[in-house]
This record gives sequence, C-alpha cells and structure tokens, in this order.
Amino acid sequence: MNGASATGPEAASADRARSALMRAGTPRTYEAGEIMLLAGGTDTFVLVLLNGFAKVTTTDSRHAAVLVDIRAGGDVMGETAAFDSEPRSATATAVERMSVRRISQDEWLAWMNRHQAANLAISRSLAHRSRTAVRRRIQFTRGPVIARLSSAVLDLTEQYGARTPEGLSVRPGLTHAEWGELIGAGERRVQHALQELRTAKVVSYGRCRLTVHSLPALRRIAADP
Repeated sequence: MNGASATGPEAASADRARSALMRAGTPRTYEAGEIMLLAGGTDTFVLVLLNGFAKVTTTDSRHAAVLVDIRAGGDVMGETAAFDSEPRSATATAVERMSVRRISQDEWLAWMNRHQAANLAISRSLAHRSRTAVRRRIQFTRGPVIARLSSAVLDLTEQYGARTPEGLSVRPGLTHAEWGELIGAGERRVQHALQELRTAKVVSYGRCRLTVHSLPALRRIAADP
C-alpha cells in the first residue's frame, strides 16, 4: 500500500487501517518462480506483499510472455479483481522467496468499508500506477534503444536500487530479454545498448545483474531524444 505519506489524524487513521490489514487474511509464502496470480484466473483474493519482488507479465499478439511491471514489498496485488470480480489481467510470478498476506475478496471489501483512509490510500495507489504506466509507455517505447533502456534502468534504480561498494545495484535482476520486453526492443539491441553504457562507464552488468555507476550520466542518456 505504498503511497504519499500522511500526517496528524490522517496518519493515525492510516496506521490503524494498515494494522488491521496486517491481521487480515492468512500468511502465505511463495518460492522463487512460483506463480502468485495467473492471467485469466477467476479467483478474487488480494495479496499484500511483505518483502521481495514479483514480476508482472502479460502476453503479446504471438502469445509470448512480456514483462510489464515489477512489484515489491509494501505493494498490493490483485485488488482490481477483488473490486470487479473480472478475470485476472496479468500473471505475477515471485522473483525470490516472498512472504505475503493472502486476503479473501469479502475480507478485503470489508476492510475497505471499515477504513476511510484505506479507500484514499488504495485510490492514490491505483492513480499512481495508472500514471506510471502512461509515463513508461512514452519513455520506454520511443526514441533510441539506448535512451529507452536508460530510462527503464533509471526507473528501477530510483525505486529499488541498493547501495553497494561498486554503485547502485538494480533490483530485481532482469535478463536481457526482460529488459527488451520492458522497452519493446529485441534482445540483441539491448545487449548492444548495454555494451555502450558499459564502455561509457555508466553501468556494469553480468547474468541477471546490473550496477549503475553514474546516475547523472544515465539521466542525460535517458533524456537524449
């Protein structure tokens, strides 16, 4: 339930809502590679992610999986189906071992009805997600591949980057193919762009590992038309 911070009575109300949510449902653990939500599924439970990362994928016109988003600890997944009872629109897969709270549709809706602050937080979260999707569609799919890749790397680094002695480690680790799915580019073009960034000493990379050495340089490249 990530979102803008509240203060005063609003913060206290949000804390009560969050505490109630953490008591709702049942604890569940997903192992790396395990499907958490399946596109087309008719289940309506909600998942509150307590830690780790999940990859969200859909299918393209050739029925191939395409990475469209990353979710992390503190996020909520599956709430749309809980609201409208329609089939799941995407598949979510655990990147690593994850702990969650699995909450039934009835319990989720009851929680929403009991806590006004929850309605506001979820509405803000959905609005932020929608705005982010539009922004990414523009930044990740237009312009030179190296600029689009830099935008995607910058986006994940600013959200989930972990400080290391070498720089900022981008989390979660993505394959070259998955970076390509995010920006609408072929794997070979992603490899070429990564080589350019490495030659410029902006990043270093290995198998499912990417470290950013210069955020200012990455921002300049991302902004290059």
